[in-house]
Amino acid sequence: MNAVIYESNGKIVTIRSGNERSVRADAEASGKSYLITELDASLDDHYVSIANTAITAYPVKPGAGYVFNYSTEKWEFDLTSAKHSAWCMIKLARDIEEYTSFAWSRFTFDADERSQQRITSAVQRAQLDTTMTVTWTMSDNSTSTFNATEVQQIGQALAAHVNACHVKAREKRALIEAATTKAQLDEISW
Repeated sequence: MNAVIYESNGKIVTIRSGNERSVRADAEASGKSYLITELDASLDDHYVSIANTAITAYPVKPGAGYVFNYSTEKWEFDLTSAKHSAWCMIKLARDIEEYTSFAWSRFTFDADERSQQRITSAVQRAQLDTTMTVTWTMSDNSTSTFNATEVQQIGQALAAHVNACHVKAREKRALIEAATTKAQLDEISW
């Protein structure tokens, strides 16, 4: 048996399972509206239709930036939510680009978090020991040897790569914040 506990608009907030007596006690203690049912419901997939007090599956969500209107029982575009979703997508794309790879001279270096730490450490060592050399594994698994000056240049290239990713993301965020329609948001991509 399930107690489906919901807000006055129909949004399900809790589902309790167990014997009818215990789930009813939990539901009554919540102080909210509830239904006792044998149906399986989930917080993400169902709501309670206020029109007929029935557990109902959400219709298919049209996309990011839509919020469910419990009064009309339809998904509606919400600019604030859409802007948040658009920014999340831009941040994800920024992180992918930042942490994939970068180029210096004719070489391509890994740029994942660990690789960035290793490059930073090598740059620090190069600043302390100008006679050092290091053999580095490239993103294609080939190796090359670099002197202290080259290691510092690699570090500068990494810093420029990271900065470029963040500059691009800030430009996209400004476009997102300035958008006033779904069509304008849809035009923004990485």
